[in-house]
Amino acid sequence: MNLIKNEWQKLFLRKSSWIMQLILILMVFLMALLFFFVNKSMNTTDHPAEAPRGVTQYTDASGQSISEDKYNEMADQGSEKVKQIQRTVLSPKESVAALKMQKKAVTDTQAKEEIQRQIDYYQVYVDKGKTPKESTGGLSGADFFGSLAQEASIATILVVIVASTIVASEFSGGTIKLLLTRPYSRSQVLASKLIVCILYAIISSIVLFVSSLLFSFMLGGGSYSLPISPETGGLNAFEMALKLTGTNFVLMLTFLSIAFLFSSVVRSQALAVGVGIGALFSGNIISAILPLAIAKYDWLKWLIFNLFQLNSLTLGNEIAGGLAMWQVILTLFAYIIAILGFTFYIFKKRDVALS
Repeated sequence: MNLIKNEWQKLFLRKSSWIMQLILILMVFLMALLFFFVNKSMNTTDHPAEAPRGVTQYTDASGQSISEDKYNEMADQGSEKVKQIQRTVLSPKESVAALKMQKKAVTDTQAKEEIQRQIDYYQVYVDKGKTPKESTGGLSGADFFGSLAQEASIATILVVIVASTIVASEFSGGTIKLLLTRPYSRSQVLASKLIVCILYAIISSIVLFVSSLLFSFMLGGGSYSLPISPETGGLNAFEMALKLTGTNFVLMLTFLSIAFLFSSVVRSQALAVGVGIGALFSGNIISAILPLAIAKYDWLKWLIFNLFQLNSLTLGNEIAGGLAMWQVILTLFAYIIAILGFTFYIFKKRDVALS
């Protein structure tokens, strides 16, 4: 416990630890300010639609219902049949009934899940006797908060910086020998630093959550107690923000573990930070091109780079390989345990005291 307390004090005695949290708050504020002026320039307002808004139903000349994808395909091809198709905007209650029929007709698991999210979205409005609001553009305060101001990656970068330097700084500062002469094992020393990194990740997550909520009121519009998007199902802004905070924390732990490994192996503080942040950005780039390879080699879906799309999955998007959220989270924890296990093994075996 004393080790953890000492490491915690060392971390927050550095001005950079406080400055990074202020930077996070500033970034959220600037993002809110950006959307405020964008909304203002577009003269956007959220207002209840004149008619109950739900899914759009497409019906051909014979009265047969067709999918939106089929309609868009015909429109792209310039088909004359498009002019004969009738578009009807259903009420939320009618939307639920239509979507349930549509769900029975499909066999693809991912398609069923996507339809179920839409059912959940409209069902909440039906149960509460409310109507989804029609937005003329821009971003509402509820959407801003639900997406954590789109700044989750910034909070992760700050945690990566701390994890990248917490051990490497002992080498570059020449204090590693003094640290290891104390009556604690190397595992205890490393574990205390790891726990402090995790605590810093928790603080960063809380700061991001609270600042996103506070600055979301700059934008106005949208309900914080009603679902914000059919893509995310029946989750309202608070539930969406909490869920995204949780999944982003799992990603924080993953990148934290990778950065912690390099911090323990690389003895240059600057190099450790560079490698840690490089791993974060390169991982996102690789995960963007992986779907092409996964389509050919299914086993590639378990690569850690593909799992970096966890936040995207939380926001209602699909992940390559059709992995469910619980599969992604469990696999990431397996990677975290393996990486940290290797880190402790390396730190215990290397002759760090004589470096």
